[in-house]
Parts: sequence; C-alpha cells; structure tokens
Amino acid sequence: MAESKTKRINFLLPVDTVKSLEKFAAKKNQNVSEIIRRAINEHLTIQANREDIDFISGIIRQEVKAEIGKQANRLAAMLFKIGVISAGGYFMSVRLMSDVINPSMQEDFKDINSNARKLGIDYMKQNGVGVVEFLEDADDVEMAVKKLKTDFTDI
Repeated sequence: MAESKTKRINFLLPVDTVKSLEKFAAKKNQNVSEIIRRAINEHLTIQANREDIDFISGIIRQEVKAEIGKQANRLAAMLFKIGVISAGGYFMSVRLMSDVINPSMQEDFKDINSNARKLGIDYMKQNGVGVVEFLEDADDVEMAVKKLKTDFTDI
C-alpha cells in the first residue's frame, strides 16, 4: 500500500459544530474529514490571495501617490505661471492707465487703482462657487464696475 501524504491531527470542536458538519457532509455525500480538508484548503487559498492582493494594493498605492505628486507639482508650476502672467497684465494695465490719464487726475487714478486691488482681493477670497455666482450675476459685476468708475471728462 502506498504511503499516504496525509497526517492525522486531533482537535476539539463544539458539539453543535460537529453536528452541523455531519449534516452538511451527509447532504454532500462526503465524510466530515473531506469537508474539513476542503474548508481548510479554501481558507488557506483565500488568505494567500489576500496577502497577494495586499501586496499588489501596496504597489498600486505607491504608484498612484507618486503620480499624484508629479501632477500636483505640475499644477503648482502652472498656477505660478498663471500668477506671473496675471501680475504682468495687472501692472501693464496700471502702466497704460497712468500713461493716458491727465496729470491732474493722478489722485483719482490712485483711488481707482486702490479700489481695483481691494475688489480683486475680495474676489480672490471667494470660494469657486462664489466666484461663478458673482460673475454670472450682471448686477454684481455692474456694481463692482461702478465702484471703480470715475468721471474722466477732464482727460
């Protein structure tokens, strides 16, 4: 007789569990040992797969985190460039206005520039939804323009 590749072990189970196993084995037309061996093998396979999944998930997390970091740095650089361009546009507007206004209106120009900066700062403090709502409301935009408007009849 060929030597069996199994080893006998003894362990204790609650009586209710043994009864349930016996019923289940009878339904499956198998003995309790076969049911227990299959359950243990399935459990071990699931655990091995779980370890593989955890390992793979860790690798995926690292890759995603690295890519998000790259994209965040890219967005930060783009936002910096947008800020530089915006500042250039602002200073060019200030320069153009200062070149075209009448020298006697320099104080008015200073007030307009100061008010425009304050409105710009208020605008930037709004959250994204607030900015969209502000720009969609024609009355809000007109009111902001009126705050900046000056009588330029002396130009």
